[in-house]
Amino acid sequence: MISKHINYRFYRIVVLALALMLFIPAISIAAVVTLKWDPNPESENVTGYKVYYGYSSRHDENYEFKINVGNQTTYTIPVLKSGQVYYFAVTAYIEGYESPFSDEIVYYVPQSTIDIDIDIDTDGDGLTDDDEINIYGTNPNDPDTDVDGINDGDEVEFWGYDWDMDFDNDGTINLLDPDSDNDGFSDGTEKAEGSDPGDPNSNPAFPLEIGEVSVDHNWKRVVLNDTFIDPVVVANPLSYNGSDPAVLRIRNVDSRGFDIRVQEWDYLDGGHATENVSYIVMERGSYILEDGTKVEAGTFNTDSTGSFRWVDFSQTFNQVPVVTSTVSSFNEEDAVCSRLRNIDTTGFEFRMQEQELNRQIHTIETISYIAWEPSSGTVGNLTFEVDKTDDVITHNLQTIVYNETFMATPVFLADMQTTDGGDTANLRWQNKDLYGIDINITEEQSRDSEIYHTTEVVGYMAFSVQ
Repeated sequence: MISKHINYRFYRIVVLALALMLFIPAISIAAVVTLKWDPNPESENVTGYKVYYGYSSRHDENYEFKINVGNQTTYTIPVLKSGQVYYFAVTAYIEGYESPFSDEIVYYVPQSTIDIDIDIDTDGDGLTDDDEINIYGTNPNDPDTDVDGINDGDEVEFWGYDWDMDFDNDGTINLLDPDSDNDGFSDGTEKAEGSDPGDPNSNPAFPLEIGEVSVDHNWKRVVLNDTFIDPVVVANPLSYNGSDPAVLRIRNVDSRGFDIRVQEWDYLDGGHATENVSYIVMERGSYILEDGTKVEAGTFNTDSTGSFRWVDFSQTFNQVPVVTSTVSSFNEEDAVCSRLRNIDTTGFEFRMQEQELNRQIHTIETISYIAWEPSSGTVGNLTFEVDKTDDVITHNLQTIVYNETFMATPVFLADMQTTDGGDTANLRWQNKDLYGIDINITEEQSRDSEIYHTTEVVGYMAFSVQ
């Protein structure tokens, strides 16, 4: 059994202002409403925002609908009933704490005079557009309104009379709630694996997906096999097919996938050969495996480049974990990599690095990390090994030999656990097989041609399907 632990941490969280923009198609039976709000004044401490709306002004702080929109300050609600008054508010949150509501705004959706065919099913989900708009509150243009991996028609059939119940008392009805029992697993994932989406004690397999993708300097979309609610994506290091130093960039992480590409350092021409890179996707949270191993997946926002900042884990580990991190947003075009140091059982220090020629100033980016105690064995259908090297990895290729026996070549993720050498650098790999892999540290050459790097400790994670 996997248990999930959350430590509560309090910050000043206030939504400053809420504005409303309306988009109503010329031929429509419903309004499309876009909400926009000012970011929290301490945006670095904010995990995301939640949009609340309903048919009446809030009483006892209740609305009929709630949507977790992540860390963005605008959101479009695609379908609102014609002839209906709606009330809107927004909150900001971090794990364990949610701000008070913003000021409430009100909008009346004009009554439609358009005659429609009540049997039309635009998105092919088994529900008519008329029923989706006037009964269920689902989106007739999206077969899976709440993005939980179950299309709306199947979900209505699955829930039966309970479709408009709220099992986890979070203000969102089961039909529109991607995690109806608030156990950290999407309803679609639980249903597909034979667990009960309405029972928080009925958990599916460990929420983890692995893969390897070939990518060059062009953006490429990776579509996930599982449906996640709040995915954490970590991917690194790059293979060594192209000799020019480069980093990996990720953007547009959502429940269905993410974009990924290779980015050369700014002083180079930008074009790059195809590289291979492994990735892990996990549901955000803290977990304990059946053998007691602790694992955590999380994100934070930072613009730290000139100096390191401390990042707290949500739990205290029994032993110092291996940490892998990735810059998982693309808010600034300058190439950037992540560096770690002083990892202990409570957290780690982190900074981003641009090329040496640049001033070390970078806009706020989202950083994803996975922390996993050194261990090996099986989880679900995966064989895994998580470990770290001695303080011996340099600019020269060195071989890591696995202790675990893999039946197929594993995906491989790694990150320097130390910052003994201050020059901008990241890891690359070659010659991956069932038994091991060659890795080294590569420095960029924007300021000078020197590429020698002192010894570092490297932590790695290897996973293979049994």
